[in-house]
Amino acid sequence: MKKIGLIGGMGPVSTIDYYQQLVTKFQQVHPNICPPIVIDSLDVFELLTLEETGNKQALLRVLLTSLNNLKNAGASLAALTANTPHMVFDELVSVSPLPLISIVDSTLAAIKKNKQTKIGLLGTKMTMELGFYQKRLQSADINLVTPSAEQIDTIHQIISKELEVGIVTTQSKQKLLEIIKKMSSKNNLDGIILGCTELPLILSQKDIAITVYDTVSIHVDDILNVALQE
Repeated sequence: MKKIGLIGGMGPVSTIDYYQQLVTKFQQVHPNICPPIVIDSLDVFELLTLEETGNKQALLRVLLTSLNNLKNAGASLAALTANTPHMVFDELVSVSPLPLISIVDSTLAAIKKNKQTKIGLLGTKMTMELGFYQKRLQSADINLVTPSAEQIDTIHQIISKELEVGIVTTQSKQKLLEIIKKMSSKNNLDGIILGCTELPLILSQKDIAITVYDTVSIHVDDILNVALQE
């Protein structure tokens, strides 16, 4: 099996979720064995500042340094444990010392498998507004719907001020569910992407009537599939 490299810390809570899911899902097939994983943990608040200010070159430098750390630690492939840094994924792939597994491409494959064509997106302000999800999904004739400007601000605040530091409240959960309900009703959505790796901390399929695309779980499945290939 190939050693898995994770750029973590984006944020710490979701990095733990990645690690736990990778180990648990691997052991469902290979009991009593742990998969080889190396994590380079970054500062989520530094990255958020770079993302929010649109400093793509500095963001690329930080991520590339992390990938080199993972390669030096013996990783054979790598993944970013967050959606928002995928704003520079195409540029990162061209300079990466390791093969990268895209959370956006993994999510697109899951939507195509379900043959759904009208999907909502929740995430950070940058993920919802910068268009990297829209570009990939539109290439597959999937219509991606984002919340209103006011709703985007509400979601971003919940993610950046609460979920990134492990705070989960019933009040914020109800706000998110109300936004999804309004989006679904207005746009007749088939599904909703939890396009931030902290959102599964507060939302799951049991809370929502339409299909939920948990990007952490989907990404983990693809990472393991690639790692287990000979």
